[in-house]
Amino acid sequence: MATDIKPVHLLLLEPSSNDAETMITTLRNHGYPVRATQVIKEDDLIEQLSRQTWDLCLTRAEVKGLNANRVVELIDEYARDIPVILITHDENETDLISALRSGMKDAVPFASQELMYLIVKRELENLEQRKLRKKAELLLAEAEKRCNLLLDSSQDAIAYIHDGMHIYANQAYVELFGFEDPDELLCMPVMDMIAGKDHENFKNFLRQYAKNPSHNQFAANGINGSGEEFESVITLSNATYDNESCTQFLVKSRSDNAELEAKVAELSAQDVLTGLYNQNYFQERLDDIINADAEAGNGGQLLFIALDQYKEISKDFGIGGADDIITAAAHWIEDFFGEEPLLARYGNENFVVYLESFSPDKAKQSAEELLASVAKHLFEIEGKTQKITISIGIAPVGDQTNNAREIISFAHSACMRAVKAGGNNAKVTSKMVDGEKHEHSDTIAKIHDAIETGKFHLLFQPIVKLHGEEKPMYQALLRMKTDKGDIPPSEIFPIAQIGGLAAKLDRWVLMESLKQLHHQKSKASIFVHLSAQALTDDTFLTFIDGLFKSTKMPQSSLVLGVNAEDAMTYLKKVIVFSQMLKKMKVNLAITHLTPSPEHLGLLDQIIPKYAITDADITTQLSSGGESIAQITTIFSEAHQRDVLTITPKVEDAATLAALWPLGVKYIQGFYLQMPLPTLNFDFSSSEF
Repeated sequence: MATDIKPVHLLLLEPSSNDAETMITTLRNHGYPVRATQVIKEDDLIEQLSRQTWDLCLTRAEVKGLNANRVVELIDEYARDIPVILITHDENETDLISALRSGMKDAVPFASQELMYLIVKRELENLEQRKLRKKAELLLAEAEKRCNLLLDSSQDAIAYIHDGMHIYANQAYVELFGFEDPDELLCMPVMDMIAGKDHENFKNFLRQYAKNPSHNQFAANGINGSGEEFESVITLSNATYDNESCTQFLVKSRSDNAELEAKVAELSAQDVLTGLYNQNYFQERLDDIINADAEAGNGGQLLFIALDQYKEISKDFGIGGADDIITAAAHWIEDFFGEEPLLARYGNENFVVYLESFSPDKAKQSAEELLASVAKHLFEIEGKTQKITISIGIAPVGDQTNNAREIISFAHSACMRAVKAGGNNAKVTSKMVDGEKHEHSDTIAKIHDAIETGKFHLLFQPIVKLHGEEKPMYQALLRMKTDKGDIPPSEIFPIAQIGGLAAKLDRWVLMESLKQLHHQKSKASIFVHLSAQALTDDTFLTFIDGLFKSTKMPQSSLVLGVNAEDAMTYLKKVIVFSQMLKKMKVNLAITHLTPSPEHLGLLDQIIPKYAITDADITTQLSSGGESIAQITTIFSEAHQRDVLTITPKVEDAATLAALWPLGVKYIQGFYLQMPLPTLNFDFSSSEF
């Protein structure tokens, strides 16, 4: 059986076979069928470049005298399109800048295998797009040759106009206007071909056409080279000529039945039942708009609208009743939006609307107003009153939009999510949810829905001081409500990270935590563990600062936790992050800490207020052995730096007994207290 899976041909300049195998395994684990060749000498590289083409090159800064810059030079000498990614020992801005300047695509630390995969994924996708573009350019060149031949031999009078001047005219156009040679028309203003009495109307028509390319026909008197007038119909369309954006003029005299043809074209664009545009015409016009907007840098929003009760109405009232409700809904939607937007019936019970120059917020507001308007209205079917609701999917149309079919598919998918959520609501499209499906698509869709419908809630687990005076502290634990019960953060955040939603959830947890403190008038501190996505979000610190200002809560209300592995991956960002938090007087905790030198080094590089040990160490404490030595090392290193220690997942008395003599400051776990829905734990009674 044929397969669409293509092997990835990888050049690997890596002296260590173990490290090479690690990188290959990472890519294979993510579904890439890698065929790698390990190269360690310049002669070997030259041989491989001369033998075949390659999809990707991963290289160290230097491999036995062959440095990365020379690798790029050799690839250029052989004119190969091979993205080169530099593999470094650690995250270093100087290495990244040097790599980019020399022509490499990126630089990534070897330890960050997940980041390496994401960069490789991006570059392979870019390579595929370059190949497709090259193929498309060749096909375009061939198509343009054929088009030029067709234009020259066409019986229709066609000209191309740029900035109001003729840049091309075929023989039929030349003859229609009474000239002998096409060169006579070059650089002649198009207004010279139209009778003076129609000039002002024609200018107004051009302005309207620029706003709405669907209105592209104009009846005017043409004027030929001898000054004689004749009745004509002009049809405009966007085009390119010699790589220049221009406007195509198709001119037909009334004697050619141009009016009849225009009427036939108009009727062929209409949906017979509703009088709106039909599906085919809408797609054609939207493609024109997308192409025009790509040049102009404009954009808008596409709404996909579905009637929620259509199947029930069809069953109860038959085809006639279904047609009545479709017609009534079409007129209601048309009246709501007015004449400006491009509106069409799309399939049986669906409609599509293109809102030009609408922002996402404005489109969402309009969609919600339409939802309310339809829900309040009383429709009639065969003399009986019928209430209906609609569901709407909203998709942005902009620079990233490839074509009408793709963006309609996105909006339709978002609309189906709105239908599944019970109808009578609007959903904004997400490429991770509504684009290409993958193993986590359903869960990402549920997370999206939970954010929009308030299905998230927080629980708070006390963090208790083992020795000395108590201080009220809790960890915020996110939960997502489902039909099968609550889903914990360990299952939510990894998938939210894939879907680009983790930072959004972090913001929600921070806001909700401060809200709970305010409502319950609590003076406790709440620990919120941040995702890696929040650390790379340049607006996150501004958000935190604004949160404190708007809620007027003290900075001691929150302690922000950063996973030790994430801190190592984004060390420079985390150092800056911690410095800014200190200025804001917000405390920081390093979580999931192990006794490895790299993790313990974070205590000096970041200087947190709290160190939270890895829970896996805690689960082995009751059995003694290595875990006792590990946690003792962490406590010793932390306390030398005046960093307070917290041990999570204390689940039984044996674990607590093992911790008691080791000097831990705070403990947390089910043995002490299950997570609570409120901040009402009695810390004064928690004595051991």
